[in-house]
Amino acid sequence: DGSWQAVHVPSGKVAHGLTKEEAEDSMREQLGISAAGEFQEPLTSDRFTGLAQEMALFLEGPVSDMLKLHSGFARLEAYESSMAHIRLGGGCQGCPSSTMTLVNGVQQMLVEKFGEDAVTDVVPVV
Repeated sequence: DGSWQAVHVPSGKVAHGLTKEEAEDSMREQLGISAAGEFQEPLTSDRFTGLAQEMALFLEGPVSDMLKLHSGFARLEAYESSMAHIRLGGGCQGCPSSTMTLVNGVQQMLVEKFGEDAVTDVVPVV
């Protein structure tokens, strides 16, 4: 029928268009990525102070840089009682592996950086 399809393999997201460019634009829109390749998602680090702000900056920097490999990012939504409430977005949002990524990847990176007492658990935020 002459239509194009774009597939984001890690998350399984699919976008369609009448042209290749329309399909790619539709996929970027689904992932929340601008035409320049930047996430349109606001940062959260300015909402926090102290250790929570350091964690938010770490999530926005090195952790999100790692997640960019799959068109994803991480944001700290809340931090209380050594529990980090984290939202994964972009290609990570809705990905079947996002829980494993959060627990086996992101939590491990936070513990290595800030210590076991600072991060006892991570809670996914949808």
